[in-house]
Amino acid sequence: MIHISLEGIVKTKEDENALIDQIEKVCHEYKVLFEIDHGIGSIYVCPCGVIEVNISNYYAILKTNTALVGPGYHAFVCELFDKIQKGSHIYLSLDDECDYLEDHDLNRIKDLAFYPYMHRLMDSFSKMKEEDEATYAWDDKSYLPVAKPKSVITPFGYIYANECQSVSLQEACSRFYIWNEVEKDALFYRNSALVSLWCDCLFENSLYDEAALNLAKSICIALEKAHELDKELPLPIDEYQMLCRLLNRENQIFDVDQYPKGDVGYRKNEVFYVYGNWFIYFQGNAIQSFDGHTMILKIVNEEETLLNMKITGYKSNEKMDFAYRYLNTVDSMDSLDFEDGAMRVKSVLHELHDGTNTLYLQAQCIKENEMLMINAECSDMSFYQQAIHTLENMQMIRQERNEVDVKV
Repeated sequence: MIHISLEGIVKTKEDENALIDQIEKVCHEYKVLFEIDHGIGSIYVCPCGVIEVNISNYYAILKTNTALVGPGYHAFVCELFDKIQKGSHIYLSLDDECDYLEDHDLNRIKDLAFYPYMHRLMDSFSKMKEEDEATYAWDDKSYLPVAKPKSVITPFGYIYANECQSVSLQEACSRFYIWNEVEKDALFYRNSALVSLWCDCLFENSLYDEAALNLAKSICIALEKAHELDKELPLPIDEYQMLCRLLNRENQIFDVDQYPKGDVGYRKNEVFYVYGNWFIYFQGNAIQSFDGHTMILKIVNEEETLLNMKITGYKSNEKMDFAYRYLNTVDSMDSLDFEDGAMRVKSVLHELHDGTNTLYLQAQCIKENEMLMINAECSDMSFYQQAIHTLENMQMIRQERNEVDVKV
């Protein structure tokens, strides 16, 4: 890993406030978002490029791992930290193992740190066995893409081991690093859009959530900027045109080659949503929210909610059993009762007599000393089957997963 940090001692509350003000001022100047609450915060530079900020207990530290984003990001963070350091009222020590600020030579730090890191990474990928699966730099705690054999989950999509054997080191850097040069060139904007498309974009559901709507707009803007800077650069044009239709946005990109990946986006398919120690298998472009300890997953269209699933978890000091009094089996239309290893599942289905013909699913999933209580409202039998599919594919994080550690 390639780290940069800026740290120092904060003796007084006044020094702490002055440092926060200085960070805000520099971030505004560099046009990046800074958020902080009770001393814990983040500076959002680009997709995957996040600087952690911790100002507490009389100590301040800003740090980031640039190996996940690229040498251009490394250079940007060095300049940002240098500006904060020079304007700070307290002494701050900048720790950069590449010493970029000594000569501002990006090619030197590529040869020193980034190319060797990429070489080790590609070598690890190429040695994967057929049954192996792995994740690389996946820091999203809300969901995890479904793994595939002999593939690596990355912010740029699935990378298959055999792809690593025919790719040059420079090409690998352009496919793994968002930010490869000092300036934000066409590749930077395309790669930023690709990461957002793969990791965060809800596609068809982008109109129903403000954050998803803003993300869709930012993806379109980034792709348009990439095309403006390099008319020959292949782009994920199918996804761009889909988002333009959803946003009622004028298409500004014409006569461009399709980015070779074709179908882009983890969230077009099922993913695992993380709830405590559980993996919840559900449609990737669902709208996720929380009501206290209850996770809510919704599939919607322009007119109605098609499937609304509410999941609440419970723990005990002892092995748990079903809470039968919460499963109403009277006048049920269907039921499910199965065991999958150490996991046990029971569910019943009712029809709500409210004039909507809504189907109501109740379920309990138990493994060891943990239980999930699930309530789902389904608009028809097809969405009921989706809910059953979720129950049948439920997992716990503590289960053994056959993985290769590729975080070299």
